[in-house]
Amino acid sequence: MAKNGCVCYSTACVVILALILPSSDSTNSRDVGVEYSVAGINRDYRTEVKSLSDAHLWRVRRQAPGEANGTSSENGSAPTPAGVTMPPVDPTTTARPPATTRAPATTQRPPATTTPTPTTIRPPQTPAPQTPAPTPTTMRPPQTPAPQTPAPQTPEPQTQRPGGTTESPIIVKDNHNYYTSAIFPGYADQYFIELDNPSSQGTLNSGHRLAVTIALPFKFRFYGHNITNITVATGGFIYMSPFLHQWLTATQYIAPLMANFETSASTDSNIFYKQVGEEFIIEWHNVFLKDQTTAGVFVFQTKLKSDGTITFVYKSLPIPVSNISSSNHPVKIGLSDAFYNDTFLPEYGIKRRTIIEYHRVPILKEQVEEGTVIVLSPLPTCNVITDCGTCAQHSNVKFDCKWCNRVSRCSDGLDWYRQDWEKKGCKSSNSNDGSCDSGSKNGSVAAIIAVVLILVVLFGSAAIWVFYAYTHPTSPSGMWLMEHRPSQMKAKLASMKFWKKSTPAGTKYACETEA
Repeated sequence: MAKNGCVCYSTACVVILALILPSSDSTNSRDVGVEYSVAGINRDYRTEVKSLSDAHLWRVRRQAPGEANGTSSENGSAPTPAGVTMPPVDPTTTARPPATTRAPATTQRPPATTTPTPTTIRPPQTPAPQTPAPTPTTMRPPQTPAPQTPAPQTPEPQTQRPGGTTESPIIVKDNHNYYTSAIFPGYADQYFIELDNPSSQGTLNSGHRLAVTIALPFKFRFYGHNITNITVATGGFIYMSPFLHQWLTATQYIAPLMANFETSASTDSNIFYKQVGEEFIIEWHNVFLKDQTTAGVFVFQTKLKSDGTITFVYKSLPIPVSNISSSNHPVKIGLSDAFYNDTFLPEYGIKRRTIIEYHRVPILKEQVEEGTVIVLSPLPTCNVITDCGTCAQHSNVKFDCKWCNRVSRCSDGLDWYRQDWEKKGCKSSNSNDGSCDSGSKNGSVAAIIAVVLILVVLFGSAAIWVFYAYTHPTSPSGMWLMEHRPSQMKAKLASMKFWKKSTPAGTKYACETEA
């Protein structure tokens, strides 16, 4: 029975609690009221969901709408669209997309009968007339004919905007410590892949607030953790944790466009997925908003690449994302991850799992429109390092990595295994955190090798002695071996006599033998 964000079972009560943070993208009370139906929910835990403060969630200044570049750094270079050569970008200036991708190179058109319109293309000698543009265009001043014949230049890329105006799109880059983000307006036609014979789940195309777990064809790194299974939801997001509960929208998600979508409004609505090369693609195809069905159909994809790169592609957004209602379902774009803290409640006889969100990559709704592509590239983290030496140096990692010999792991204390890290004392200053205790390890290995060598020598010597005694029966060793062979030992035991003997201390057994 559900009431006030609680669901009770015969053995446990699942309770979701969330901190209301000041950001509009923060975990809020609406998250705990949205239940998803998914197979495999763990009923043995009482679950709480919380968030760290904004300073921990983002750790960097959030990108504001219209800013060209945010908090770029040496590790925060944004990716380049596939097959495109991007010009050098000054971190303090606005970046423009390459001219070879948005508008193909054209040749000079023959003179037209209408008044020529000056363009950015320079003629060989004299200005060549052009066919007038059908809509107003942002123009440059007419160029004076050069005294020499220059090579034809490719026109600047321009994107058609509502109202008939054209402008160069702005590529927005930002650094989020765990990921870098790059937003490319107008690149969807190059990134969107039409899926041939894709797979689908009947559950996902038959309703609302449903989710299905799907096996990935490769290991995918999410915040440094290896993921082999994902849970795809009708609400425009992917839940990434193996621990399943009802409130999947709260944290640990990849959300291209989390909203109140449903797939039962039309037979053309579905959720497809397929592996294409090194990418696993999930597509929300012709889905409707349950509260705003007249808005139209949404079509967008999420690409998970084997190297951990995440790409959002928005082919069809009939209304602005900021106009999507969040009254019955949270609306989010971005990433989120959390760690667990398990305790036992003896008064109820159940376990409680607290899920604490430690980081979030939020994408502002105003930055996403139809045709936008968002590329999220992973940055190095401590938990992907597997040896102590590299962990101690962590030259390419921005976090304060420490190696704990007690768990043989590298971490900064914020990942899925935080509780084990603290339980084993890795957080304390005297637990050899950050130091490589190679001496004790080498000593242990040396001791094991020494024991093995001693055993080998003992068994080898015994085998050699037995062989010598067997082949030399007249030698002292041979005579001793014959006297103590199994048949002789049986006769000696048969001649032994046992009886009870009373003493002041009690009855004892005595033995007499001629051996």
